[in-house]
Amino acid sequence: MRPKMVREISYVSIKSRSKPVIFVHSLVSNRFTRKYGVLSLILLTALGLLYYRRVLFFCDDLQQKYIHQTLPLYQRSVSLTFGNESWLQGEDTGERDHWLPIGEPNKRFKIYSAYFDPRLEVVESFPTPDGFLPFGSVRIFAILPFHVQKGDIFCNFRSDNTYVAQHQADRVEAVHEHWNMEFAASYVICKLAGNITKREARLPDEVALSYLSEPSMREATSFVRIKYPTTDRLLRSAPTRSLAVCVGPLHHDFAHALRVVEFFEYYQMNGAERFYVYNKSATPEVDTVLRHYQAAGLVQVLDWHFEGYKFESELRYEGIFVALNDCFYRATIAGGFKYTAIVDFDELLFPTSDNETLLEYLQTKDRYDVHSFNFQGVFFYDIYSPDFSKVPPWANNTYLYTQVRNVRTKNPLLHHNRSKYVLKGRNVLEAGNHFVWKAVRDTHEYAVPENEGLLMHYRDGSLGYDFENVVLDNRVRERFGDAIWRRVNAQCALIFPETTMCPLGEHYTRTASVR
Repeated sequence: MRPKMVREISYVSIKSRSKPVIFVHSLVSNRFTRKYGVLSLILLTALGLLYYRRVLFFCDDLQQKYIHQTLPLYQRSVSLTFGNESWLQGEDTGERDHWLPIGEPNKRFKIYSAYFDPRLEVVESFPTPDGFLPFGSVRIFAILPFHVQKGDIFCNFRSDNTYVAQHQADRVEAVHEHWNMEFAASYVICKLAGNITKREARLPDEVALSYLSEPSMREATSFVRIKYPTTDRLLRSAPTRSLAVCVGPLHHDFAHALRVVEFFEYYQMNGAERFYVYNKSATPEVDTVLRHYQAAGLVQVLDWHFEGYKFESELRYEGIFVALNDCFYRATIAGGFKYTAIVDFDELLFPTSDNETLLEYLQTKDRYDVHSFNFQGVFFYDIYSPDFSKVPPWANNTYLYTQVRNVRTKNPLLHHNRSKYVLKGRNVLEAGNHFVWKAVRDTHEYAVPENEGLLMHYRDGSLGYDFENVVLDNRVRERFGDAIWRRVNAQCALIFPETTMCPLGEHYTRTASVR
């Protein structure tokens, strides 16, 4: 027999593999493991991420708790000294305040004012070097390009005209209502920190802004005085004053002298102690009225002259959002007021309860966790026929808006739509035209219901907002009629003794539709 042929078999050596590779291969080589093992890995990864985030948030909570406990203790323990104590003597009148250029004027960077803010809610998230803790901040109001390089902005502090320090800004923000224009009302915040080993911290007198991206702005040139609380520097005690009123910038030769007098007298009757008016352009008659009330200590007139912008295409009109925010910080920090009303000269906040002033209403409804009181608006348009039947025979100034206009739109607009408000300055961080944009944590807006109060808007020169649907409303006339007639009559006789009459202003009833 022929022997069987044996087929030769060739062998290939197996490459050595590391243990991790063998482990992974074993995992994926089995169908059951491939099916459920991958799912298990995904679940394990998700659980790991959740655990990591929980640990991270726990650490953040511990850090926040440490900050909340440490900063107040440090602020209370450190002695704050002022470089020039004489600057704190008496109330700041605002006479030194005016717009200053930052660097070359043609760059259109401008600075207006600065305020010390001791609220720790502002600085609690700002980083500080080891061995230092913040005890407050300085908030600077300016006009800056909307797309400015924020990391290149620095605060420059000095005391007694001696340069002290330069710090990179901790926050640079545009006020919300900027509409993405080229320039924006802005605020810059720089913290003030002290060495924890020292018992004393020195407060700067003045501050300027510098901007590294522009050669003409790298050196600080335009310094503004920092405003501090006159006595209670850390705002530990209750405000010493009650109600201030902020009015947006006067512009285009504002001419309604009689309306201004009626406005001042109405709000005085409702508890207002101080008015802040930003004057860019007004007629000589209105200037005369403002000087009269300024001499009486009732009004602060702020210089608001500045040019170089195309309003409503490059910058919101007349820089109003710098004015509104500067105003409530001025009233709160420098003035010591608890409440600040944000209104225009044709807007009167009216509490509808019988014989209750605006201040009394605010005090009745106030709570520690309220940051503002928002009033819905109704309109007394100039197209509605005025009623002169209640004009006293002895009145020299017969056209008082609150007394001869008694027809208004029936339905109030919704809150935040053309509404106006009263804010509590210590609870607010950023103010808008119709409502508060930013407030301290755990506070809220009180939306004033119609049966408690309204914004009475006596509008001239434009028309809209459901003007066909009207109702008769004599409540302001009935409550303040005789008193406001007498007060306005007396003031106009003092201001314009030759005629005893305050000018109404040209075209005060000219109306154009905005619908």
